[in-house]
Amino acid sequence: MSISTTRDSTLRQRYANILFHLTGQARWLASLTLILGVGSHAVNGFVTAAALPDIIRELGGQERAFWVFTLFQVAAIVAGTMTGTLKARLGAKPLFIFATLLLLAGSLVAGLAHSIPGLLGGRFLQGFGEGMIMALCYTVIPDLFEERVVPAVYSLLSAVWALAAGIGPLAAGVLVETWSWRAAFLANVPLTGLLLALAITVIPVTIRDEAEISDKAKAAAIPRILMIAIAVLLISFIGEMSDTKAITMVLAAGLSLIAFTLYLDRRSALPFAPRNAFRLAGVLGFCVWIRLIMSSSNAIRGVYYTGIGQSLWGLSVTQASYASTLTAFSWTIAAWLVAGVSNPDTQRRLIRLGTISSATGLAVVALALSRQSFPVFTLGSIACGAGFGMSNLFLNKSIIYAAEGAERDRASGIIPTLTSAGVAIGAAITSLFALQFGLSEPGTGELVTREAAMASGPPVFLIMAGFAALAIPLALALPRLRGPE
Repeated sequence: MSISTTRDSTLRQRYANILFHLTGQARWLASLTLILGVGSHAVNGFVTAAALPDIIRELGGQERAFWVFTLFQVAAIVAGTMTGTLKARLGAKPLFIFATLLLLAGSLVAGLAHSIPGLLGGRFLQGFGEGMIMALCYTVIPDLFEERVVPAVYSLLSAVWALAAGIGPLAAGVLVETWSWRAAFLANVPLTGLLLALAITVIPVTIRDEAEISDKAKAAAIPRILMIAIAVLLISFIGEMSDTKAITMVLAAGLSLIAFTLYLDRRSALPFAPRNAFRLAGVLGFCVWIRLIMSSSNAIRGVYYTGIGQSLWGLSVTQASYASTLTAFSWTIAAWLVAGVSNPDTQRRLIRLGTISSATGLAVVALALSRQSFPVFTLGSIACGAGFGMSNLFLNKSIIYAAEGAERDRASGIIPTLTSAGVAIGAAITSLFALQFGLSEPGTGELVTREAAMASGPPVFLIMAGFAALAIPLALALPRLRGPE
């Protein structure tokens, strides 16, 4: 038998084992719970964006359209921040049931709303429920699956994001055009019913923190929650601003408030994040910063990809949307290719390679814009996605297993929050440089013009590539990862 045949056989056996651990015995219900929990969050973004024009036409309130997304994001980040600590003390099952009921209530309120304030109230409830469900999906992974298959679980979730990116625009169009914008929210009702049944059946309680917490410590948590909400609001509001100095001041204020909140959190008897999460003193701190930088630097894709595709290459909205999903699909393919890697040294090398690929991909996109080359643009998008795919699952796994007990729940819970907060921060930084270089021109009626994409796109994308490159030295200095037990 040739070496090639032996290698192929080994790979087939490896992936057969992975699939068994994801679906064998009763684990397929656990996998289904994670798929629905993460998939709901992923698809809802596409559906809401598609429904917004019809919502404005019926309910009015164009000046408040920004808040349809911002209130959802703020609520999701606040809920995700709290979830790890709450799960350690109360258990996952009651929280999952509570979050699902919140999502149900928010979907009904939004779907039946007859005014913009009613819709915004529903979106806030939706965001809180979705944010908690997303965080819980990550915190229960070590409770439901063996450590050695955790990377495969994350590759499965990346496939969910890619599938959502593929069917999201289509599903949004069908729901809105066949029924009405209300269907975009009411479609969550049967989904929440299934999620509720799975929560009761599959999700364990798993209480890890039974230490007594004083009323003073509990009360001290409220100001930190409010500060997080205010900081996210400040950073998110930058998307509505058009003055460079104002953006700089608001961004500095938001980041300073986040830093101060983390300072208070480390000294609290009831912290929301692991105490060493942002210290470059071990695997946890390094992986948290790498993941945050990668999410922030690539936020520019979410802000400008579709607009650039339409203005520079004349793509339709649908074509541009699907062109931007190349990143998601390459992410998924790369994640599945490395899902079976169990050697900690190889995992560390993949994290390093992922940071390099992500930064290089943004630089290639800058080159594509300067040459107006769609094939090169595609290549850069694929490189960005592949960088995330080959590193993200090992970063997530390392964050989870670098902590123990209640700290593990906190570490797991902040993973989706790192992504959401990173995207918000990255979008704000992108807005600042876009205005500085003229990529975004207020008053033109377009997100980005053809001339701006060619002239200003390359320097802005190069700056964000440099930002992404900050993760490379951190990855090179990453301590040795722990192997599966």
